[in-house]
Amino acid sequence: MTRLVLLGACIALIGCEGSGKHLSEGFGDAVRHNMAAQIIDPDPVYPGPVFLDGARGALALERYRKGEVIPPVDLRTSTFDSTSGN
Repeated sequence: MTRLVLLGACIALIGCEGSGKHLSEGFGDAVRHNMAAQIIDPDPVYPGPVFLDGARGALALERYRKGEVIPPVDLRTSTFDSTSGN
């Protein structure tokens, strides 16, 4: 009989737990914001068609295998030269 009363009391306490809304509505917004800022757009929109050249890609791979990689062009947004002191 005691076990039955104890079981009934446990079931009653489980019903008092409520709806689970103990966290504010904004809980987790910072995490979702950070994820959205760091995840690449899965469906990017380009202004025009993207042309891929398989032959050119094969040549680049062959140059990579031979160790003859063409270094990228050094692009700068300013003309400041740190070696001249200007």
